[in-house]
Amino acid sequence: MFSGKTDELIRRARAEARPSVVLKPAIDTRHPPDLLVSHSGASIAAVAVGGAGAVVEAARAAEAVFVDEVQFLDGELGDAIESLRARRVAVVAAGLDLDFRRDPFPSTRALAAVADRVRRFEARCGRCGRPATVTQRLVNGTPAPLDDPVVRIGDEELYEPRCESCWEAERSVST
Repeated sequence: MFSGKTDELIRRARAEARPSVVLKPAIDTRHPPDLLVSHSGASIAAVAVGGAGAVVEAARAAEAVFVDEVQFLDGELGDAIESLRARRVAVVAAGLDLDFRRDPFPSTRALAAVADRVRRFEARCGRCGRPATVTQRLVNGTPAPLDDPVVRIGDEELYEPRCESCWEAERSVST
């Protein structure tokens, strides 16, 4: 989180010359369903989709597809992307690889398995400033229990980037 993934996706979508579509998960209700908005405030028109199958349908007239927050789509995303690629549709996707427990998101793992290229972005740890590789979910300023549901939609009120050391240290203090 907070590494610039959505800004990069928006930048690439704006630069695309081919017929394209920007998609976002319908579950992400932080902004209007027809708008993808980054933490920096950049935005672009988007289509909200309910799952991986809807990705293929929404992209039927596109030659390039841009998908944000892929971690909120189902594990069939890899198959959907393969279907688009078989039609020679270019796909750019952005999302988190690990949840707040540090477990892989199934959809992101499936997508990475079929991707030509994977680029990891790094945020800065909200505690020490080192490169952050994980996300800490917070409840009233302390780490959320690891048995909390994986998906909770939120921004900086719920999540902060962490390096591994700070993630571990913060959890050992809160238990």
